[in-house]
Amino acid sequence: MGSEKSDYQGVSPSTINTENTEAQMRPSNLENLTLIWFDERINSTEDTKQTAKMLRQINDYVVFHTNHQTCTEYVKSIQKEKIFLIISGACSTDILPLVHDLEHIDSIFVFCMKTQKYEHLLNEYSKIIGIFNELSPLIDSIKENAKLVEKHTQTFCFYKENQNSTRDLSKESAAFLWFQLFKDVILKMPQTEKSKQEMIRICRDYYRGNSKELKYVEEFEKEYKPDDSIRWYTKESFIYKLINKALRTEEIEQLYTFRFFISNLSSCLGKESQRIQRGQAPINVYRGDILPNAELEKLKANEGKLISMNGFLSTSRSRELALRFARKPTKRTGVFSVLFHIQCYMTGESSDIIFADITELSHFPEEQEVLFDLGAAFRIESIHFEDKLNLWHIRLKATNEGAQIAQEYIELNKKDIDERTVSVSIMFGRLLADMGHYDKSQNYFEKLLTDSAADEDVASIYHNIGRAQNFKGKYDQALESFMRSLRMKKIFLPPNHASTADTLDNIGVAYRSKGEYDRALEYHMKSLEMKEICLPLNHASTADTLSHIGGVYDSKGEYNRALEYHMKSLEMKEICLPSNHTRTADTLNSIGLIYQSKSEYDRALEYYIKSLKMKQICLLPNHARRIRSSSGVLPEESRNEKNLPSSESWRIWSSSGLLHKISQNERNLPSSKP
Repeated sequence: MGSEKSDYQGVSPSTINTENTEAQMRPSNLENLTLIWFDERINSTEDTKQTAKMLRQINDYVVFHTNHQTCTEYVKSIQKEKIFLIISGACSTDILPLVHDLEHIDSIFVFCMKTQKYEHLLNEYSKIIGIFNELSPLIDSIKENAKLVEKHTQTFCFYKENQNSTRDLSKESAAFLWFQLFKDVILKMPQTEKSKQEMIRICRDYYRGNSKELKYVEEFEKEYKPDDSIRWYTKESFIYKLINKALRTEEIEQLYTFRFFISNLSSCLGKESQRIQRGQAPINVYRGDILPNAELEKLKANEGKLISMNGFLSTSRSRELALRFARKPTKRTGVFSVLFHIQCYMTGESSDIIFADITELSHFPEEQEVLFDLGAAFRIESIHFEDKLNLWHIRLKATNEGAQIAQEYIELNKKDIDERTVSVSIMFGRLLADMGHYDKSQNYFEKLLTDSAADEDVASIYHNIGRAQNFKGKYDQALESFMRSLRMKKIFLPPNHASTADTLDNIGVAYRSKGEYDRALEYHMKSLEMKEICLPLNHASTADTLSHIGGVYDSKGEYNRALEYHMKSLEMKEICLPSNHTRTADTLNSIGLIYQSKSEYDRALEYYIKSLKMKQICLLPNHARRIRSSSGVLPEESRNEKNLPSSESWRIWSSSGLLHKISQNERNLPSSKP
């Protein structure tokens, strides 16, 4: 394949377009790895076409580039996958300085005829795996390292405890909770032949042109039974790669596609878990990993806290096998060998953890694999460096605290939205929106529509589609969804129902965002009238509606009326909510904004400080809502340092210039509640 003129006789630009259509026509890469081949002097040969096919047998997403600028731009655009970069020696000096240190570049392979000429690169660039002048060893090396990437591609979620409200979780804690709820949602979805065929159709379409994976898809369609899910998951096939990527990146559409298989696998693990003997002695399992410094530092910073993995966690009963994985030779800098040692006590707080020894069911029985179910939670007991082994040793203890946190969230949300029969499926989608994943939330609820038969569920789904659209600023679309929900609720719910009132409130919020204040008031007043009939006296939901009305009068410039309603809301929240609550703090902040608009700066500062103090108690230091309360930037002449409660408050106020716009827009933010 070589010549004196080029390191590699590859694909010509015209052939590149042909070979790349399988990857380029797809909206995204559904696997964990992107394989990029860069050579400015690629030309067309039959050998090269065969090489492209061989590479797709290892990793389906293969892209060729002949221009170093477009290649560099493409590499920098990839955010969710690891990258294997194959380059010619002649092109190495142009592209390596530009891309080598990018986080998502995992491994680099140099393919050239004159290996000695480029051996110096091995000492200069730590991510270069090797320099090859024959295709066969290059393919073997790519294959071996691709397996390692799949094994070591695992992300973590941490839960920050002592947060006073599950509605105000940090981003990390919300992601932790998301996975706790996900399994319940997936298990309650109907697992039908239709859902299986939908999954098969999408996989067959994705892997068109890839004979290896298409063979697996065909085998799956003909032979798969639910009890085979563990064996299929441990195979080196499309199932493992696509599901792990979807779980790691929280891709709702792909997770919905694989709901059939994920549910089967979770159920199988539950059955196999019953075979483990319950006793006083802990079960010890291990996992070897190679972690970048940023991930290791995050683990060290969360010692003593709860952690879960984004997916099914693979471990082994064999410490020696885990050590071999952890101590795989690498020239990479900034990465560290890690041995996870997990203890599972089968009584008390670990008794409900689902995990199974799948040695007899696995495609690789020699790995003595123990697989943990989705949502498995652990407490980080200790982290220390072992000099003798030259690696970090992390001790974890399995716990069911994650499930307890999820149950607490469910109960609080039932009270919060006043729907005693609200399903976990609905809460799951609401949590996505509360996490700021508005597109994912909307897509999830739109998918859910196809599986929901009950009219009441459909009404709630349309309500939550509107909620996501409202957050996105798509107010006309949101109004259409809310109106559809309202019509259904009026038919299928009793008169004067709290759920109907919540939809009325959201319609009001959308109209206010559109600047149609009188229409907004009309719907908020209808909601208030309904809630005063159907809810107990001094209910938090009624207080929220009073806040909405106050917000509309604020937008109209009727500040005294706005104060009247916000003060009523504050009085009610102080009765029905705990003494320090974020919703009370939000009302205090809104009152401060109104006094600021009235140029009563001393009163404004008084309420801003009350709001900030309350959020300092309720929220983590860097929580966005705590920062927002501290960003009410007052005119310079109204600031008085001696009136501030602490140097921290003054620091926050004086450094919040960039947040001024957020503060000014707070009046127009859509409600996160109904």
